[in-house]
Amino acid sequence: MVTAMSLFDAAFPATADAHREALRNLRTVAEEPVYYSFSFPVARWLARRCPGELAIDWDDFDDTTRLDELLARVMHPAEDDYFDSGWASTRDWLDEARGATPDFDWLMDQLGDRKLQPFWSQLYDAAEIPLAWDLAGSRYSKARNRLRPSSTAIRDDGMRPRPRSPKQAIMEPLEGIRLLPRRQGRRMIDVAMASLAVRYRETYHFNYANPDEVYLADVGCGISVAVFGLLPGHRFPLECTMGYLLLANGVPIGYGGASALFRQVNTGINIFDEFRRSEAAYLWTQVMRVYHALTGCTRFIANAYQFGGDNAEALKSGAFWFYYRLGYRPVAADVRELARSESAHIRRDRTYRSSVQVLRRLASCDMHLALPGARAGEFFDERWFDMVSLLATRSLAAAGPASRRESSGLAPIIAAVAADNWSPAEKRLTRQLLRAKAGRHELPYAKLLARHHKLLISLKNACRRAEKE
Repeated sequence: MVTAMSLFDAAFPATADAHREALRNLRTVAEEPVYYSFSFPVARWLARRCPGELAIDWDDFDDTTRLDELLARVMHPAEDDYFDSGWASTRDWLDEARGATPDFDWLMDQLGDRKLQPFWSQLYDAAEIPLAWDLAGSRYSKARNRLRPSSTAIRDDGMRPRPRSPKQAIMEPLEGIRLLPRRQGRRMIDVAMASLAVRYRETYHFNYANPDEVYLADVGCGISVAVFGLLPGHRFPLECTMGYLLLANGVPIGYGGASALFRQVNTGINIFDEFRRSEAAYLWTQVMRVYHALTGCTRFIANAYQFGGDNAEALKSGAFWFYYRLGYRPVAADVRELARSESAHIRRDRTYRSSVQVLRRLASCDMHLALPGARAGEFFDERWFDMVSLLATRSLAAAGPASRRESSGLAPIIAAVAADNWSPAEKRLTRQLLRAKAGRHELPYAKLLARHHKLLISLKNACRRAEKE
C-alpha cells in the first residue's frame, strides 16, 4: 500500500528525520476523534461505511427528550412500560436494548426502512444526537481517505501562479472528463463524504449525490476534479446543482458546488485548511474550466457572501481581490468604479491595503466573470427565484389538487409561462427538458436549458410583472 510517508521518503530520501517525525505527528492529529452532531444523511452514511467506529457521546448529551421521542417510534410495544416507568435513563434503556451492538449502530439499524427515510430524518435531526467518531485506524481519517491515483505527480518547481489570462485558461479545451461507472462513483462519493465529516462539515451536494452521475476530470499535474450530480428526488426545480471535490494525487484538498442555470453558473470554492495558500487561484481556475467544459456556460457568478457580504472571515481575508484578479467584476456600477479605483491605488502603492470599510462596500453586490460570447440578455437574476416560486404556486392553484401531488418540480414553472405561440421546436425542447430533469443524469438537462432562449425570456418577463404587482 502506498502511504503518505512512503511517497515522501521516495521523493525526498535525504530529508532530515525531524521532518519525517513532523509528518508522523500530522497523521496522529489527523486521527484524533471527531465530536459532532451530524445530520441524518451523514449519520446514515457513517453507519453503513464505518460500523463500530461511532458511539453516542453521552457526556455531551444534555437533553434526551427528542431522542426519547425517536426511540418511542422504534421500540416494540412490549417494551413501552419499562421505557416509560422512569426506572431507567435513556442511556440505561438503550444499553439494555442494544445488547452487544454499539448504541449508534443499533439506533441506525432501527431506522433502516427506506420508505420511512423522510420521517426518520426529521425525528433524528430534531434529536441533535452528539456523536464521537474514533478515527484511529479508520479508512476515512484524513491520513487514509484517498483514492489510489493511476500515477503520482511529484513537482519540485514551486507553486503554480494565477494564470496570466484566467479566461483563456477557463476556455482551454478539456478532453479528460469521463462518467464513472456506478461502483467507482459510489467510491468517489464515500471519499467526498468522509473528507467533510472528519472536518465537522457536510454539504447537500455530497449528502444526496447520485452514484450514477459522477464525472472525473483530469486537469493535469496530479490535479483532478470530481463533479457530482444529485439524485432525482433531491434535485432543484429550475437549476442543475452539482457538487465537486478537488483532489491532488488522489488526496481530497477542497470542495464546492455549482448551480447551472441557462448559460450561467453560480459557484464557489473551499480549500481545506491543511492546503490553503497552495495554488488556490490555479485550482479555482481549473474548477471553472471543468464546469465550462461540462455545461458550455459563458458566465460565472460569485455571490457576495463568498467574499465578505455577511461573512466577516472572508471580508478580513480580502477575498474580494482573489476573485477580482481572476476577472470577476462587481455587477453594481458604483461598486465596480470603486473597485477600479482601489485596484489602481494598489498598483501604484504595493503596501496599500483596502480598509475594512471599503471591503465591506466592495462586498455589497455579486460579482460576475463574463467569458467571450456572454450576452447581458442571457443573464437570469437570482433574485427572481422568489418570483419563480410564486408563479409555480399560482400555476398549481389553477390546475387543482391533483397537479400539486403529481407534477414534477419543473412542470408548474413551465406551465406558468408556456404560451400557445411557442414554436413546435420550442415545445419539443420543453418536453425534452421535462424528461431530462427526471432522468438518470441531470447534466443533459443543463445543456438543454442553455438552449431554451424562449423559456429564459418568458421567465424573465413573468418575474418582472410579478415584482410590479
